[in-house]
Amino acid sequence: MAATDLENQTQAQSGKSPNNAEASPSKKNDETPADQKAQAMMALSTGKRHMLCQDIPAAVESLGEACELMSVEFGEKAPECAEAYFYYGKALLEMARLESGVLGNALDGVPEEGDDANDSQVEDPEKVTEEERTEVEDKVGEAMEENFDECENAKILSKHSSKGKVTTNGDTNGVHDKDGESEKSEEDEEMEGAESQEEEGAAGEADADGLKEAEAEKSETDSVEGEKKEGEDAAAQEVEDEDDPSNLQLAWEMLELAKMVFTEQLEGEKKGSITPEVKTTVEKKLCETFLTLGEVSLENENYVQAVEDLSLCLDRQKASLPSDSRSIAETHYQLGVALGFHMKFEEAVVSLEAAIAVLDSRITNLKGKTESPDETKKDNIFHTREKEIAEIESLIPEIKEKITDTNEMKDESVRKVVEMKEQIGFGSSSSSGTGSSSSSSTVKPISAKPISSISIKRKAESDPTVVAVKKAAISTSKTGSDPVGSAIEKAKKSST
Repeated sequence: MAATDLENQTQAQSGKSPNNAEASPSKKNDETPADQKAQAMMALSTGKRHMLCQDIPAAVESLGEACELMSVEFGEKAPECAEAYFYYGKALLEMARLESGVLGNALDGVPEEGDDANDSQVEDPEKVTEEERTEVEDKVGEAMEENFDECENAKILSKHSSKGKVTTNGDTNGVHDKDGESEKSEEDEEMEGAESQEEEGAAGEADADGLKEAEAEKSETDSVEGEKKEGEDAAAQEVEDEDDPSNLQLAWEMLELAKMVFTEQLEGEKKGSITPEVKTTVEKKLCETFLTLGEVSLENENYVQAVEDLSLCLDRQKASLPSDSRSIAETHYQLGVALGFHMKFEEAVVSLEAAIAVLDSRITNLKGKTESPDETKKDNIFHTREKEIAEIESLIPEIKEKITDTNEMKDESVRKVVEMKEQIGFGSSSSSGTGSSSSSSTVKPISAKPISSISIKRKAESDPTVVAVKKAAISTSKTGSDPVGSAIEKAKKSST
């Protein structure tokens, strides 16, 4: 009885009720599938709400829990899990952006390596006032006078002490034998003392040489051990990094899972059983998944993969959405940005201009009241055509500015190539750079390895002159034969 009371008291102090679900496993086991489904849907709804409120850490936690619950309830490849996978991947992408933003803010104000930073701990003499200069001169003069007086006193004392030794017993006019013997003995003692000091000095030098050799051997041993330890630490860090994927890598994995499930719904064996309304919704979600995958690749500076995903997204949107859809304009813009970083400048400009054309078409249809319905605005009671026109008109100058930046990037790239050719002795060449083939042929960075996706193997790059990305592609999951199960396990770990 006392033990039970003590256990209940401990649970109460820890903030847990002795009658809660954790303390009553039977109650947890009594949950029906309907209850578990409701709990999963509640976690999904909560995660969406956190995304709208820009509470990204809470969204990641709730959506990770939703993925875990739904995968247990319906199966890892069930259509019910696709939406949770998509929103969880999107939340992880936002979390990765937050982390990179925090790192950038932490480095604000830190001078770069080439900056002329004043890191000297000595005050600049040019900035010293006249009063401070006079005060410093007075103190230096006083210190020098004190030092001079101390040196003079030391010289006088040394002279007096030497005279006292020479004139000992010197007040007698004669020289006694006894005094001579004592002086001789003193000379002998001084000679013996000098010889002993020389011997001690030689022994000390020998000891010092031995000590230096021992210290050198010890330092060499310590350096070898230190290098070995650094190598072990680096290997351990690599293993830890592989076991603990980043938010960006985990976002890629979850979005690949969502893409696989959505694609299976549209193109799998059961594609004939879905209704047209469901098909439209799933197609829209699949396009959003491709768009978000492109954003992940842009964030990871994997521009080759970003261009591929965004191109697939654009093709599907053109086939399923009206021509004045703002979603198509957004994909054109993202594709133009990716092509610019991919150093295909002419194609980037074409894509950015296509985004402006779609927005102009949208403005014209809004003014004529013939625009296509925007699903993202239908629940907004404050939405009006005038507000949307003003919003679009504010976006067009930004896209035009991006076009200008892209053209400047192209000119700078061509100029650097010409300078490099001149330096290595090929002479000047045509730098007009007209045509997409000329701009892409003059700049040939190292080609990148094709990326294998987490859940589906991506096709290899067919173009041998594909421009490389700045960083390595997101590493694939190495453990386990089932990539879906691997990603779910990582989602469970992150949610806990």
